[in-house]
Amino acid sequence: MKLGKEEKTSETKGMLYEAYLNRGFRFDRRKRRASKMELLNLINTENGKGFKYHGSADKQLAELKKRLQEATQLMIKHLDLDSVNEQALHNFLQELETTNSADEIVELIDEALYFTQENK
Repeated sequence: MKLGKEEKTSETKGMLYEAYLNRGFRFDRRKRRASKMELLNLINTENGKGFKYHGSADKQLAELKKRLQEATQLMIKHLDLDSVNEQALHNFLQELETTNSADEIVELIDEALYFTQENK
């Protein structure tokens, strides 16, 4: 699903985010359904186009990170991953802690989707 070097639109970034969360949250239906608007709201807030009721970019970023961690932990627990892919998801969790923007999150998600591709 890697899109290569071309520029991803905000809509495409949101779809990547939603696809990744759906892969993890299918194992626990109690989790709130994934929506690409969560990421799009963060992108708009970072660009100065957000609404006050969405909260600050820092709050939105923290919430996205939390949801990505939950989805990744569910995938590690329930998917039949080989050791390489499982280690890649553990690395994803570590790198996720240091992200500071929506663009960094999308880059990580793009890589993580590759490692969970065979189990989608």
